[in-house]
Amino acid sequence: MAAKNQYNVLVDMEDSVDYTQPATIESDGLEFQDFSNDTASKTTSLPPPAATPAAAPAPRSSFHNKPMWSLDYYSRFFDVDTSQVVERCLKSMYPVGDFANDTLEHQPDLYGPFWITTTVVFAVFVCSSLAGSLAAYMNSAEYEYDFRQLSYAVFVIYSYTFITPVVMWASTKYFGCQPSLLEIVDYYGYSMTVWVPISMLCVIPIDIARWVFVGVAFGLTAYFLVKNLYTIISRADAKTSRMILIGTIASHAVFCLVLKIAFYSYSVQV
Repeated sequence: MAAKNQYNVLVDMEDSVDYTQPATIESDGLEFQDFSNDTASKTTSLPPPAATPAAAPAPRSSFHNKPMWSLDYYSRFFDVDTSQVVERCLKSMYPVGDFANDTLEHQPDLYGPFWITTTVVFAVFVCSSLAGSLAAYMNSAEYEYDFRQLSYAVFVIYSYTFITPVVMWASTKYFGCQPSLLEIVDYYGYSMTVWVPISMLCVIPIDIARWVFVGVAFGLTAYFLVKNLYTIISRADAKTSRMILIGTIASHAVFCLVLKIAFYSYSVQV
């Protein structure tokens, strides 16, 4: 019999369960897998990211949709830089080549004709007043400035530069020549460039020299106008073309005579 306060415990273990610790991980059926190739293949198989579409340019306002009485409609005709205007002025005084295609490039403007005409008005009035005062001084007479000459110069020069092209356009339009009004305005407007140096030369107090200067200006500008307008006028029949051509030269001759008599005569009454 066992001693007091002592217990005997019997543990019955089944012999059928035989468990042994595996020596390695592989022996336990586990193995490492390499996922790097799968990741790379998935990365390469992905389609490239779609390119972000460039922002479309803001649509330019169509000037043709603007009403004719708005300033936006005419703003495109003043969209020229100084180099273009200077080149067109020089080519009008040296009329070699095709002015419409090479220089104007069928992109007429109103900036040049407007400011050239304004400059001619200023040059004619100032040089006329200067020559008149010089002639009065040489004749020992008192000279009074006549500012009505300025208004007369504005009327004559602006009328010829902007009204004559409208008449030319209407005439050629009537006979089916398909003219461009703005191109005709440019021909007349840029042809006025030569009158700036001619006005300065006409300060010389020799009347025969003034006639020579005006004659040279007439021949130069008439050649420039006829050369450029003939491409339009020639679209009509031969008889109509001759009539329009004669009218063009005659109106130009009248304009030159008016300039000579009204501004380049400098008659002084002693």
